[in-house]
Amino acid sequence: MSDTPQNVRFAPVSMLSVGTRMMQLGLEELEAALGLQAKCVERDRVAAQRACDALLDARTYDSGAFVQTWQTLMREYIASGAALYEQGQDLARRSQSAYGALLREATLDFEKACVSAQAQAGQPAGAVPQAADWMTYLRHFVGARPPGEAMPEKPENRSSSANP
Repeated sequence: MSDTPQNVRFAPVSMLSVGTRMMQLGLEELEAALGLQAKCVERDRVAAQRACDALLDARTYDSGAFVQTWQTLMREYIASGAALYEQGQDLARRSQSAYGALLREATLDFEKACVSAQAQAGQPAGAVPQAADWMTYLRHFVGARPPGEAMPEKPENRSSSANP
């Protein structure tokens, strides 16, 4: 997986290309992680083989030679483990840098697209009067009435039985 410097410009991205690039970065990261795992397995195999050889070559009367071989084996094993750990940290740093660069570029392109779309859209006809008197505009949709028209006056009930 290659590290993408911050000053390198990506091609304009769309949502599809962002997803495709993220999948590509993920597959590259998986490949590198599997490579590190293979190195760990090889390191363990070599260490086990050397330990077995040291046990086979050990003489019952010469424990000092076995201890010295064992210490050398452990020192090399720990050193190779530390090197693999550093490689894993470097892989994580490069991966985060690549994802960050991709997301940063996608965000900038999205912002540019929004600004250009807003500049090209202009003002749709009829938007300002509706926005100025929004309650009158919305009453047709929700059945509400503007203040002062909340309750229409009831006509007086004039029935023939009410007036003598």
